Amino acid sequence: MNQGFQQALSHWALTLNGSAIFEEEKILLNGAIKNLFGYYCVQLGAPTQESFMAESRIQYKVLVASDLKEGGEEFDSHSHFVKADLDYLPIAKESTDVVLLPHALEIAEDPYYLLRQVDAMLRPEGHMVITGFNPIGCLVMRFRFFKKEAIFRQAKLERLSQLKIWLEVLGYDIQLQRYSTVTCFAQREHKTRRVLVLVWIEKYLSKLGLQFGNVYCLVAKKRVDSPTLVGAKWHMPRWRVTPTKRPVSVARNNRIKK
Repeated sequence: MNQGFQQALSHWALTLNGSAIFEEEKILLNGAIKNLFGYYCVQLGAPTQESFMAESRIQYKVLVASDLKEGGEEFDSHSHFVKADLDYLPIAKESTDVVLLPHALEIAEDPYYLLRQVDAMLRPEGHMVITGFNPIGCLVMRFRFFKKEAIFRQAKLERLSQLKIWLEVLGYDIQLQRYSTVTCFAQREHKTRRVLVLVWIEKYLSKLGLQFGNVYCLVAKKRVDSPTLVGAKWHMPRWRVTPTKRPVSVARNNRIKK
């Protein structure tokens, strides 16, 4: 697991830029999980000291993380904390209804292997909710190439198109994909005309299929293939000749008409 990026992300979440970005991400997550139901909801990783499962209607909530600072997450009586490495998840097969991965793929050594572990955890028709930084997001590119902070240089940022390919291979249907704002200046006080113009440009580009939002949110449902049952209507193919029937001979007329 990429411990360096995980620690840098938790510190960056306390800054003005970081808190504004995670606030937008939380809005995306709340809209994605509010209509997902089941018995168990599992969150993998804790990039911030806030719970991303607060708006979930599922009764039992479990946080799986390698480290959690004191005074952090405030869970209700039905929530639990499991200390474990994301590369080795101690969750039984087909035991979870909803799995949240807030930036979990970015700190995993092998993102596709983590997806396969989550696939084994989910029950049939379960949901996987993934959030991450857009590699071509405006604020992300600003911090990667024009700032001294090396926070995003340590992460394994994957584009949403690549994640969709992995999920389709695993047998998932994409139900929702959304992006946060495109603004490069996430501070709350920067509500200037320049920012409003960027938001207008972002809406226009999204209609063209170009997404430069800073954070994406994806919801995928585990597909269940129904097999074709062989029942009582099965019969032998018609090419088999029954012994009771004799082939009918057709007489040929060899006379030549003149």
